[in-house]
Amino acid sequence: MDLNTYAIEKIANGRLAELRAAGARVALIEAARIGPRGVGAAVGSALIRLGHWLAPAEAAAPPNAGVRVAR
Repeated sequence: MDLNTYAIEKIANGRLAELRAAGARVALIEAARIGPRGVGAAVGSALIRLGHWLAPAEAAAPPNAGVRVAR
């Protein structure tokens, strides 16, 4: 069987173009991903949790902060 080098080159070039396009899509998706939380966000969350833990249960405001709503 005789191999046509031109046809093989065209098939290989087409496949390489598909693989390059797939790699570019993956790179775009990874670039658009949200990174891990920063130190400031972690410290802020920890302080909020600490505040909730330290706050007495009685100090919680009533629903709607005691304002009556006409119905």
